Amino acid sequence: MNRELKLYIMRHGETEWNMLEKFQGQLNSALTERGIEKIVKTGKELENVKFKAVYTSELGRTIDTAEIILENNNFEKKKDVEKRLKLEKLSELNEIYFGEWQGMDFKEIFLKYPEEAHNYFYDVKNYCAENVKGEELKDGLERFLSGLKKIVNDNEEGNILIVTHGAVLELFFNYIESKEADDFDERNLIGNGEYRIFTYKNGKYVMETFEKKL
Repeated sequence: MNRELKLYIMRHGETEWNMLEKFQGQLNSALTERGIEKIVKTGKELENVKFKAVYTSELGRTIDTAEIILENNNFEKKKDVEKRLKLEKLSELNEIYFGEWQGMDFKEIFLKYPEEAHNYFYDVKNYCAENVKGEELKDGLERFLSGLKKIVNDNEEGNILIVTHGAVLELFFNYIESKEADDFDERNLIGNGEYRIFTYKNGKYVMETFEKKL
């Protein structure tokens, strides 16, 4: 029998602040109607995946997303309520802490912090989170990796659903391609409600071939 550990790592659904182009970071806003529709569609794609465990960040948008995915999962539907999977919330899976930018829209940060905003979006090697009292990208990545380490240490095999955030995911994708944290590009984040599948083998995360659906 081929025993393997598969991680289905997903970004939360679209939120009100995503629509308004506001930095959420470790604050939260509600899922939009369009966001919920997309998650339901994603849930249908995963309806026949038998998940062994589900992990989210501590933020409401990932918790709500995971609950919608499970509501559409055929294996969970067949279980008695008390036997359904319980969400495990890990602070390590939280989004980057953006300090003074949290709650501001992109236009506002360019007005109030023109140099640092330019660096973050267009010259991230010179971005200094300390100047906005935020978390350095490399520190956020290390935090996220420590969360994944907890998950793989607790699960030797099976399918694991992980719902997290755009910036930490972009950092993780770069990490598995041996890129540095400062290769990060905010404009390249995975879409809301989208996911990637990884097999964890011999201490490495291997992304499965992914064909983008038109």
